[in-house]
Amino acid sequence: MEVYLFKLRFRGPVHFGDTGIDLENVQETVSSDTLFSALMNTISIYYERNEAEDLIEKFINNPPFIFTSLFVYHKGLYFLPKPMDDTFISEDTKRLKGKELKKLKWLEISDFLNWHSQSNLTDKDISNMQQKQSLYTDAFVREIRPRVVLDRITQQSSIYHCGYIYFKKNAGLYGLVAFSDKGFIEKFKNILYLLGQTGIGGERTYGCGTFKIESFEPVDSTFNMILHTNTDKYTILSLYHPAQDERQNLRNNLLSYDIIRKKGWITTGRKALTLKRKSVGFITEGSVSKGPLKGCLVDITPDNPPPDTLSHRVYRYGYAFTAPLPR
Repeated sequence: MEVYLFKLRFRGPVHFGDTGIDLENVQETVSSDTLFSALMNTISIYYERNEAEDLIEKFINNPPFIFTSLFVYHKGLYFLPKPMDDTFISEDTKRLKGKELKKLKWLEISDFLNWHSQSNLTDKDISNMQQKQSLYTDAFVREIRPRVVLDRITQQSSIYHCGYIYFKKNAGLYGLVAFSDKGFIEKFKNILYLLGQTGIGGERTYGCGTFKIESFEPVDSTFNMILHTNTDKYTILSLYHPAQDERQNLRNNLLSYDIIRKKGWITTGRKALTLKRKSVGFITEGSVSKGPLKGCLVDITPDNPPPDTLSHRVYRYGYAFTAPLPR
């Protein structure tokens, strides 16, 4: 597979909804299933009608490319989720530095590369990781804005609040994409460009989520080392939904993991439907397995939708993008 890194620089605020019902809750990253849905909607808007359906069919059978969730970069530093497996850390270190280690959510890629390559973490190692994580939190600011909505019948106004993320200069989001079919490299880049014009995430009618592709290049030597280390442990860099043939041994294969449930409304092209998709569970980024994982597209089409409301099946992306953990 050919692996590329793409950097996105946002032109204004973004609204990436966090788990929950409140619009104030926002996160700074974009999960892989959200990115996939945004790409498919972009194809539905700008390409021929059958293009999205044909690509979905390819993903069901043999995906031409897979990708990570979108993570933060800042001032030349790239961050990845901290692997959940900490068995190499001594009990003394865990006892003395447990709070500091628990607060570490993101690792700069050199720290990610070294996470399992040493017998134990020193105080200096942990201090360096904390300093780099401060650069992570300094990459963006959160803002809560009041909004007014009018009742369609009574015309009475009510106030609600909405959360936004602003990325600072030299900061934004990046992702990794691995192509098994080289013919899709330029097509993916073109779709990503068009997505940048329409925006990703919520509140797009207010101008949120538009971006410029800062770069789209093959991964450098550090990421190559991360992705091609010889090991028997893997960390997941996307949301993962196990394929049917993976489920029987899943509990034995996963070493450390967390689960998130996703639900929401269906959007097709530019049209948001008053139709809820089925909720679905995913293994989260940072989870660790004994071996490589595959995943699948999950059919979340609601049962018996009203006539003439939905003309196609609805899927969420659950393919695993894994990185070997250094020994």
